[in-house]
Amino acid sequence: MNTIFDLGKFRKAVVWKDEHPLIMDKADYELKTLLQLNEPIISKYQKIVLELKLPRNSSYYAMLGVEYNPNQKSELMIKIKVKNSNTIFYKSKLQLHEEIYLGIPTEYVDSIISSAKEKILESNWKYTGSIVFLLGAHSLIGSSETVFSKATKILIALLLNELSEESCLSDDSVIKEELDSYQYNNSFA
Repeated sequence: MNTIFDLGKFRKAVVWKDEHPLIMDKADYELKTLLQLNEPIISKYQKIVLELKLPRNSSYYAMLGVEYNPNQKSELMIKIKVKNSNTIFYKSKLQLHEEIYLGIPTEYVDSIISSAKEKILESNWKYTGSIVFLLGAHSLIGSSETVFSKATKILIALLLNELSEESCLSDDSVIKEELDSYQYNNSFA
């Protein structure tokens, strides 16, 4: 099931939980990084996909999907399934007026990894297992490292909200909070 959110200020998002809006082709390759956890907790499997559209400027569109797979180790593996082809189109639920291509291209991988690590460390993540960024979509003109960084941090925040037993925030408030904090933090950099 998907939910479309109008976040105000010309921002929109679609969130899928426990399903994918599309089936991805096999990845060109997979990139991995490992983080050690001090006080690991085992939680439940989660799957979330986010499609994000921001006010139109040079960086306004990203779709990114993540799966959290728990395990018994005291570490968190972050993986990205990279797909560079610009030949398969995706029909966005956000009614964009340009072509959207399936895949997470190499040019956004560093931004996704560094943003995931930053948000995980900032949030004091304790859930052992793996986070796999397994699907994505991008625009040749409207996507950038910046919008994929925002999408990554929102996905990690949504995952934390789902995994935490004491959290009761709505998805739209989690997304707005993350977008607003990103804007605030970068306006004073």
